Order: sequence, then structure tokens, then C-alpha cells
Amino acid sequence: MDCLGPECAALLLDWFQKRAGEDRASSGLRQGILWKSAPYQEDAPAIRSEAELEGAFEHLEYAVHRRFQNQLTRAERARMDNTIDNALFKIERYARRLEQAEQEKQLGRWQATHDQIRTSRERAERLREQARRADLKLKELSSLNADTFEEFVAELFESLGYEVERMGGTGDEGADLRVRRGPLLGVVQCKYSQGKAVVGSPDLQKFLGTIQHTRSHKGFFVTTRTFSLAAERFVAEHPIELIDGPRLVELVQQAIGPGARRDPEPAWF
Repeated sequence: MDCLGPECAALLLDWFQKRAGEDRASSGLRQGILWKSAPYQEDAPAIRSEAELEGAFEHLEYAVHRRFQNQLTRAERARMDNTIDNALFKIERYARRLEQAEQEKQLGRWQATHDQIRTSRERAERLREQARRADLKLKELSSLNADTFEEFVAELFESLGYEVERMGGTGDEGADLRVRRGPLLGVVQCKYSQGKAVVGSPDLQKFLGTIQHTRSHKGFFVTTRTFSLAAERFVAEHPIELIDGPRLVELVQQAIGPGARRDPEPAWF
């Protein structure tokens, strides 16, 4: 039967009020279902509950990401190392108090995280060592030759997170290095010279052919020289990044990380 008139409006109003009361009564329960972790208390001496344990794992995941995926100063790196070590210690101590089945589960999570951190630290130190070697070669750049300059550029790209394959030889198709980072595939041409000559657009036109022939997404033209205005105009419309002497200094310092000592630019600029 259809409901018409004031009686219908009163029934609807009563129904809405009852539903609102039910929602308020159950809101706390729903929130408990949605949020399984409690905030991690970094200054607390121990983890006291399963919810705090979940919060500690979440905190640890974020700390590891920040420590090894972001550019940090030396002081920030030390602080993140401390918070990671403290969280690992408290998680392990709490997990060892659990019953055997749950203990094995949580210690398995702890071990997987611990292994990830060790791998990340080893990789970060390896990249920083490569960057330090590149920094030393940067200071000696005026005494390098074409081969050692290519080696320097390869180490620099590796320290910036690229996978690097040296080409060389007569079959290099105009490229000295192949580089890859994620889905990006690129080629690198290294042009070493102690003179003051500039790299012009004809060199870059040939390099563009190499990029297309190797089906690369991008090309990097690295030189100790400078680039002409025509060359800079040419690459504005093509997937080529120009890296000259001053830009090399910037990339080395980027690879070493914030807080690195910044020396004056070499005299050959």
C-alpha cells in the first residue's frame, strides 16, 4: 500500500533516526576492524601488544624506504640507521615471547626484513664507493684518456642506479655504453678532449641515428667539452641529454649524496 501524507513522513523520520543511532553505536567496532596496528612508539623501551607489533613493522618498512631510496644527509642517515636498528631489536625481543607457532611467523617476517636491510646497505655502500671512485677520477680528469674516461662515465652511471654494459670495439654502433634503469633503455656516447672545442649539432645528428638504430628510449652524450647553441637547440626536440664538464661535477655530487664535500671545479673547465 502506498504511503501518503504526514504519517508517511513521520515513519521515514523515525527510520532515519534509528539508523543514525545504529551507525554511531557500531562506529567504534568498524574502526577497530579497519585499523589493526597501533602507532609505533620509538621512545618506548618495548613493544607491548600485537597491534604495536604491526605498527613497528609499518614504521620499519617506511624507515627502510626512506633510508635507502631517498637522498639524505650524513646526520639523517645516522638517525635512520638508529631507528631501524632499534625497531629490529624491539620486534625480535617481543616475537621471542610469543607462543611457538606465532613466534615462528613473526620471526620469519623479522628475518625477511633483516635480510632486505642488509642487502640494501651493501648495495648503498657499493654505489657510494663507485661514486667516490668517480669523484677521484673527476679530480684527475685532465690526465685521463678516451678509455679511462669511458670507464669513469660507466662507474658514474652505475653509482646513479643504472645497469651498465660497455660496448666498445668496431661494432659499437656509435655507442660506448648501454644503460638501463627500470623500463628505460639508453645509450651513452663518451667524447673526451682536453681542448676547448665544442660539440656541434652534426655529432648529435649522428648520435640520434644510433639511438634509433638501437631502439633506445634515450641517449646521453657525455663530453669534457661544451656544446654549441645549435646542438642545444637540436636536442630540445629529440631524446638526448647533454652532459658537459660542469654537469659531470653535479652528477658525481648527486651520486655521493647530500652533505658530500664540494670541491672547486677542476681547472680544465
